[in-house]
Amino acid sequence: RPAGLAEVFQSAAMGVLGQHSTGLRDTVPGVRPAGLAEVFAGDTVAKDVQADVFYPQPDTPNDLKRFRRPPSPGRISVHWAQVDDKIAAPDFSYGIRTHKGENVATTLDAGRVEGIAEYIHQRGESIYESTKREPLGRGYSRGHVLPQQTQSAEFRFGIKQTQGEQGKEIIFPRGNVPEPETVRKQYVMTHGSYDPGEAVDRKYEWPIDPRAHRFGTGADSHGNRNGEGVKDAVTMDRDYGGGFPATRIVKREAEDFRRVNNDELGKSRNLMQGMPPVPPGFSFGVGTNESGITAGECIRGWYPEPEQLPDPDLGTCLKVGRRNQTVETRAFGCPSIRNDIPRPRVRSVADCQNYGNEVGASALLNPQRFELVGIPDSDFLLRRPRDELRDILSCAGYTFDDDLFGTLWQQAVALFNDSEELASLDALLFVYSEHINQEVAQKCGSLTQSLKQSQLPQTRPIPAQ
Repeated sequence: RPAGLAEVFQSAAMGVLGQHSTGLRDTVPGVRPAGLAEVFAGDTVAKDVQADVFYPQPDTPNDLKRFRRPPSPGRISVHWAQVDDKIAAPDFSYGIRTHKGENVATTLDAGRVEGIAEYIHQRGESIYESTKREPLGRGYSRGHVLPQQTQSAEFRFGIKQTQGEQGKEIIFPRGNVPEPETVRKQYVMTHGSYDPGEAVDRKYEWPIDPRAHRFGTGADSHGNRNGEGVKDAVTMDRDYGGGFPATRIVKREAEDFRRVNNDELGKSRNLMQGMPPVPPGFSFGVGTNESGITAGECIRGWYPEPEQLPDPDLGTCLKVGRRNQTVETRAFGCPSIRNDIPRPRVRSVADCQNYGNEVGASALLNPQRFELVGIPDSDFLLRRPRDELRDILSCAGYTFDDDLFGTLWQQAVALFNDSEELASLDALLFVYSEHINQEVAQKCGSLTQSLKQSQLPQTRPIPAQ
């Protein structure tokens, strides 16, 4: 029963039933009482309000302390996975120490042969095709027959360069005739290739000569005041030339409207609400607190160390009866793969539950060859009778005469090394590919290769079905 709930029941019982020598008195004997009223000795309001003082919670277990943050200031924060790790010394080196044995020079000298041994080694290597066509220290010989003049030691490929040419003349040649004006205008139209400083000509029909005419006001139109244009633009309240503007008489309504509607420089906007009823020099808002406490002190704080400790309920529940502690070692919750329940005989299309009969991530990342048509790779390894295999190959477009299919069937059955007259589609296709290779080798005239492959291998690794 939570702390404080006993006092509630006790006060309710005292007010409704009363108390007699046996503990409680029934003031309404004609009504059957409901529930159970008890009196707990020593249960006071102070204990109910300050339950953490009178009933302190146990300390955090040692196996859970590493998951909490450092309780005291100045302590280095370490990740919970490295709390109990033994940190190696600064001079510790990882890896395996290298055994300093033979060096590179000793290793190269081990295979060196000289004299007669070197001659015998060269004679033995000379029979290889790689030694004949790519001898050491020479280029690769491709068997090309070059003209006789290329055999001379002074022969060089390419064209002999004429001495005296400079890169500057090649990049910027001289004496070239410039392009005609008609060609240049074509490049201006197609590529926008204008000359430096050339104005864009859009083929307008000007009423004036655009080459001689200048738009705008000339400098001499106001008395040749050079350099005074910017000053006149900045001092807009003055007249042109720096003088004060002439006084003009306007209507009072227009002037009042201008002052109300337009914003004045250095003043707040007129919201047409009149002047606020405040004395001159009044400022809205709260004055600054001149307590002497700065923003840095507010951030750092001036609380004592006990007040800076984390709350006692940090990471744990202090309410009685609500702590999630158990001594069981089982896994709580519902598993993702429901191997604990029987699989339904007819599965609904809306059933997204995995009953342990679905493929994993590897099959989704690397699908099988014919998975899109519903044929797994295991069907190619399944052993079948002769008529069934021939029917499958016929539907796939393979045509065999009886003699050829009989030969391929016997060779495919022999790959399994048993007495069953069954063969897999993979084994039959393997034998058929070897048969095609023999026919191609014979047609190409490679008799030696055909004799070597006349005997098919008697064993072939068959994956487990």
